[in-house]
Amino acid sequence: MATVTALLAGPAGAWWPAAGAYAAVPRDGSTVPAAEWEDSGPPWVFPFEPPEDPEGDGNQALAVTTTDGSVDYSVEFALVWAEDGEPVITKNEAYAFANCTDCTAVAVGFQVVLIEEPTDVIAPDNRSAAVNYDCSGCNTFAVANQLVLSLRGPLSDDSMEQLSALWCEINEYGSALEDVPLSDIQNRLEAYQEQITAIVQAGPGATEDGSATSVEPAAEPAAEAGTVSGADFKKT
Repeated sequence: MATVTALLAGPAGAWWPAAGAYAAVPRDGSTVPAAEWEDSGPPWVFPFEPPEDPEGDGNQALAVTTTDGSVDYSVEFALVWAEDGEPVITKNEAYAFANCTDCTAVAVGFQVVLIEEPTDVIAPDNRSAAVNYDCSGCNTFAVANQLVLSLRGPLSDDSMEQLSALWCEINEYGSALEDVPLSDIQNRLEAYQEQITAIVQAGPGATEDGSATSVEPAAEPAAEAGTVSGADFKKT
């Protein structure tokens, strides 16, 4: 029996390397044909295709545990600057999958996208999934938190210093999530979103009245100097 608490929100392709995907190189420099060896990665045991690897500026936290009694954390934080006017379609994902007994899988993806150049398309993608498959006494937790801010101009030196200091704090927080209660993670990430937004709004890149317009992720293109924010949370 399989208990799936969140379906992947889009088509998925092969994630785990197929057998023979890489070729070993002996000391004599010759190449062993890929068909003559197999990779050492664990088999994919879940009844659905694994998520695709992230592309471009995509951010993905992926925790997979198939060992009884194990604890697996995957934490990926990313700050992206969009400067070329290209469509902003970056993805932020968090997936926690478990197939074992008395085990835990935790995935946390936090992404901030700052858009400096005008673009016609702002459609970020934010998703998470937590899946227990053929499990006994196991827990899975996945949270994807994404903030997209469209600026009217470069941030001031003071705003950049504040943002840099805050991002260092955020990275330090992310490096020690194993010691943080799971119930506190989402609230803390939302608080960081508010702090980042306040720094941006206080600088020359803010709207004329200092406000920001919030819309749902992957909706219609956001207005200039607006905000796209969202969080996706799954726990089983």
